[in-house]
This record gives sequence, structure tokens and C-alpha cells, in this order.
Amino acid sequence: MASRLFVALLLACAVIFLPMSAAGQTHENLLTSSAAKPADVSGKWQVSWQGRLGTEQCTLQLQQDGTKLTGTFQDVHGLSPLTGTVEEKRISFDVQFQGPRPFTIQFTGTTDKIADGGKIEGTSQAVGVGGAGAYLGHAGEVVQPEHPWTAKRVAEHPVVNQPIVSQPAQSGEANSNPNPPARN
Repeated sequence: MASRLFVALLLACAVIFLPMSAAGQTHENLLTSSAAKPADVSGKWQVSWQGRLGTEQCTLQLQQDGTKLTGTFQDVHGLSPLTGTVEEKRISFDVQFQGPRPFTIQFTGTTDKIADGGKIEGTSQAVGVGGAGAYLGHAGEVVQPEHPWTAKRVAEHPVVNQPIVSQPAQSGEANSNPNPPARN
């Protein structure tokens, strides 16, 4: 009798705790699979950003491997390397500017409307320049630490590998005249 009671109690526990354990595993799987993937920001972007002397234009070329970003930043001063990350819709990258006084600008922002071509908005800030956040510019002006920037993805045009060859019209085709007019 005691063994039957023990078996019944064991079955009751299995019936109660087994579904809870399976639900817990399912919940963990849902949490793992529902973690948002990073937005796809790879490609070419046209950027407008506020520099010390006003609005500047540049081009970003981004390569993405999961959450890791690499690429280039090209402006009127040349090509500079960049590295960064993408986490869900958040993007962050550093651009290392070379020259007699090398410096780095950190760009942070969020992606929006990636499905409609793409847009990124955020702020940029010089890092490692001065100790108080703001610093003096070339003319002694105080430069505030954060500047707004926006980027729009540049549409990629498909490349057709076949040359376009113009062929003369054949007899009987539209716009062809089998009997051209005689010249006088």
C-alpha cells in the first residue's frame, strides 16, 4: 500500500512539475530567439553633420559582420577608417582622423526606416580632446561636445554585365524601309 501511495505521489509530482519545467524551457527559448537582431546598416550612406565650422557632408561605407562595424568615412579632407558596433537599432562608431594632430570623433545614433531605404540620426563628439568636454577651436572659440548628424542610405544601382549593342534594323522590322527613297 505504501508503495502504491509513493507511486501515485510521484506521478502527481510529475504531472504538476513536468509542464512547468517544459514551459520554463519554452520561455527561455522564446527569450533567446526574440532577442532583436542588429539592424542591417551595411552599404553606402550620405551623411550631413555639424562640425566646428558648420554643416559638413561626407560619405560612410559600412561593412557589417553581426554586431561589428568597419568601414570608411570620406569627407573633403580624405578617407578615414572607422570601427564600431550595431545593437538592435543603436549604432556607434569611432572615426580616426590622421594628420599633425590626430583625433577621434565618436558617432552614436539610432536607425529608422531601414526597410524604406534607411535613415540614421544621432550625435557626434570629439573624444580625447581636452579634459573638460568643451575645447577651444583654432580661433579660440569654445566648441560644444555634441553635434547632431543624420545619414541616408545611398541607393545601389544594379550593374548589368551585358553591353548594350545597337543593331541596325532588319528588313520588315518596325522603323525599317526596305526601299529607301532614291536621291536626285
